[in-house]
Amino acid sequence: MTTAQLIISASEHDADMLYISRMFVPDAFIAIGIESEKGSQWHGLFSPLEVDRAKKQSGFHHIHLDSIWREKAEVLGWASGLASAAAAFLKEHHIKKLTVPGQFPLMYAEQLRALGFQITAQQGSLFPQRAIKSDAEIKQLARAERLTKRSMMQAENFLAACSIGNDNILRHPDDAKTKVKSKHVRAAIETFLISQGAMPAHTIVACGKEGADPHNIGSGFIRAQQSIIIDIFPRLLDSGYWGDMTRTYVKGKAPATLKKMYQTVREGQDIGLNSVANGVHGERIHRAILEHFDKQGFKTGLKGGKQTGFFHGTGHGVGLEIHESPRISVRDDVLQSNQVVTVEPGLYYPNIGGIRLEDMVVVREHGCDNLTKHPRKLEIT
Repeated sequence: MTTAQLIISASEHDADMLYISRMFVPDAFIAIGIESEKGSQWHGLFSPLEVDRAKKQSGFHHIHLDSIWREKAEVLGWASGLASAAAAFLKEHHIKKLTVPGQFPLMYAEQLRALGFQITAQQGSLFPQRAIKSDAEIKQLARAERLTKRSMMQAENFLAACSIGNDNILRHPDDAKTKVKSKHVRAAIETFLISQGAMPAHTIVACGKEGADPHNIGSGFIRAQQSIIIDIFPRLLDSGYWGDMTRTYVKGKAPATLKKMYQTVREGQDIGLNSVANGVHGERIHRAILEHFDKQGFKTGLKGGKQTGFFHGTGHGVGLEIHESPRISVRDDVLQSNQVVTVEPGLYYPNIGGIRLEDMVVVREHGCDNLTKHPRKLEIT
């Protein structure tokens, strides 16, 4: 019995659907992959609103108007909707077994099972080959990272132009009376990215104790002599690929504790960057960095009920999703050539703040190509 692959979703929000359709569509539509003598043939079923655009822009082998299949479903006495339209198409092609993505909507699955279809959900992406990037994809990721790097320079220039008030809070370069908050630095970053055709999402500018929580985007004042974690991850609007980089700064002179933390994280990142290569186990890289931090006196674990030290993964894949396979962490993924991954160790202590450095690299046979290539400096005067 032939098994087909089925996706029902909007490519605007679903990386698998965007990968196979190669076009942004804001509303859910149908994609069906059927094995043939020519290999896997993908069919896109589109509404009248999208079908003509799909014929010009999409990556499907075959384009169909979904109205035809909705009508056939109604003739069969099935309820109107995308699942019924897909079922009518599948029935016409004598298919009863389906493989769907893990995030396939339960309502659609129940409707299809009620119509006699056997459904198996695949763990992770329906296209595991997404983890290995083509040359064209690497070019898109490199373009995204160049914009990310330029936006980081906007943040650096903004911080450099700020003055320091008597209360140790930075003052806005355009208005000496305005006390600088995270939102002001974020605005400098995100305004630039939007002007360049990239969409920022929850850009992190976390100063001092806010930086002890790795995903706290930051909301408070920016103060001198405290760490400022800036993590930028924009998405290219025209292709859907992401950039990702992090730097940590101190405005003015950094205290000795932060200097030591920064140097330790930098050394840890170097361990990671020098270890990434085809065939290397991600877990081995992660544990080597943990061991280095431990030897330098930066312990990881619960303290006072809070996570401290290095308690997240060293890195993750980047592509049509900001977090995708593979992982460099306690999960033992083996790196492969042409995967694009981050290397982003960090240290976090509630009474001090945090330090994180992140570069995005392409895995190669005997090492990696760094797409970030941005200076790592702690102090901004």
